[in-house]
Amino acid sequence: MKHITRVLILSSLLLAGVSCDYLDKAPGVDVTEDDIFSSKTNVETLLASIYQKGIHSNLGYGSPDNAGDDGTNPHSSPWTGRCDESEQCAAWYEPNSWNSASITADNTDDRRWDFRWQAIRMIALMIERVDEVPDITPDYANQLKAECRVIRALNYFEMLKYYGGVPIIDHHIDVNEDLMLPRNSVEEVVNFIITDIDESLPLLPPAQRGANRGRIDQGAAYALKSKTLLYAASPLFNTATPYMSLGGDNDRFICYGNEDPARWEAAASAANDCLKWASANGCHLITDQGSGEDNYRYSWEQYDNAEIILAEKAHGALGKWTWPWSAIAPPTIYAGNAGQSGITVTLNHVRKYEDKQGNTVEWNGGDDLQAKMASLDPRFAASIVGNGGRWNDEFPEVWIYGNPNSGADCGHDASTCYGGFWLHKLYPSAINNDVWSYTPNSTLFQLNEIYLNYAEAMNEAYGPDSDPEGYGLTARQAVNIIRDRVDMPDIVAAGPDEFREKVRHERDIELAFDNHRFWDIRRWMIAEEEGVMQGNMWGIQVSRIEGNDTEFHYEPYVFETRSWNRRGYLHPFSTTEINKGYLVQNPGY
Repeated sequence: MKHITRVLILSSLLLAGVSCDYLDKAPGVDVTEDDIFSSKTNVETLLASIYQKGIHSNLGYGSPDNAGDDGTNPHSSPWTGRCDESEQCAAWYEPNSWNSASITADNTDDRRWDFRWQAIRMIALMIERVDEVPDITPDYANQLKAECRVIRALNYFEMLKYYGGVPIIDHHIDVNEDLMLPRNSVEEVVNFIITDIDESLPLLPPAQRGANRGRIDQGAAYALKSKTLLYAASPLFNTATPYMSLGGDNDRFICYGNEDPARWEAAASAANDCLKWASANGCHLITDQGSGEDNYRYSWEQYDNAEIILAEKAHGALGKWTWPWSAIAPPTIYAGNAGQSGITVTLNHVRKYEDKQGNTVEWNGGDDLQAKMASLDPRFAASIVGNGGRWNDEFPEVWIYGNPNSGADCGHDASTCYGGFWLHKLYPSAINNDVWSYTPNSTLFQLNEIYLNYAEAMNEAYGPDSDPEGYGLTARQAVNIIRDRVDMPDIVAAGPDEFREKVRHERDIELAFDNHRFWDIRRWMIAEEEGVMQGNMWGIQVSRIEGNDTEFHYEPYVFETRSWNRRGYLHPFSTTEINKGYLVQNPGY
């Protein structure tokens, strides 16, 4: 063994030697670095560990004891309940800490901090030693380094959106080096991410298919670059005045310190590069399933479909009684789910769905609930189950009526369905009493997001109808491509400011429940707006109409009033990390 591996794991895990993070080993048998880099087989086992530690999930897999997971994706519920999209009905789930503004340095709501640094540690080792492996070609060694650098970039992007600037570690740290590394600026972290991506792109395969699906390819790199530069250009970071000041030079840890329109131009260019990659590599929007509703449902429900750019694939089949499935399924669908209670969609979100003609729909109460739901944008029925809606072949009708505050379900599933609607998206229809185990395939990057990244950046840089760089697509055209695939009418007249709201609205609908809205709220800095991250969360109470077998009465009501603290625009570092004395805490914590 050349030396003992010792690198910074900011969670207090200063790990000496090479542990079973790298390779499974027999009891009492040490696995050294030299063992790992002695063969292609061993190196690819290390690569699998890097993917497992370094690729997060947009679903919640819970803990090893409850989900059969290794703990690397430890959130037990999706992120959707942390914002105005929905309510995680069981009060003990993580989202409720955001809804009560009770996130603190002792409750950071970041359960992947340790794993990101473990992945970065292993990546540094891979980059520095993979060329020594005797039975792999130089080209494959370069590809492995490129895959690992993009995974490193992904983890730095995740930390950027959580915290702003974090310490940059770009090499395998020697035991004699200073381990107490300070924060780097937002600008330095963004530049580090983009450098890792740009230098990796020529070394990556254009697309990973078949058994390699889920490994990093050029599409994943382009998508990550698009997302990183979009966030960098957004108001949270692209400003001279931070949301709360850290004082003097420390503000660079939470924003650029200036507002530069060129950042939007860079974001537009990166999204265009990803769209060009998609066109050349068979990645396309799903448009051939028979209807707009079917197209959209297929795009989120069918794993490995042609719209997916990168999905997390570290897990095997998980049972219906475990996370993520048990956190999502309503009690009606899974009778043993009373303690989980499902996820109910808010009326705050449902109000955003236009009718099929593109008109605003009013939800003021009345006797036309079924007709109103049937009139909505097809993405509503493909994502949400309302009263009498279809879940799957096993549950063709799900009834939601009664008073959710009564403590009784009135024979139907209303007792915890505070919003009056159940979330269906994220939970494949194939799961039923005969198919109790199903393999999650959490989508990290999908082509619909890239079109909307492009539309937002192009509008901010050039307006809705200008294409001065000759990309071949305006912001308006990009949004209308998304709407066309679900049979929704085009967006027509709108200037740049109005169009900004149109793009944001389209993201709210198209990317609903996919771990975008919470982060969009923060980067747009709109959390204080009523009914977003604070104020009233609305639902509907559903009741029968005497003598009417086809319609139901609905009445809007406030089921929760949420709180927001401005410090919440970025996460806090944990008290454990702050007490070490090397990190500057984010403001307000």
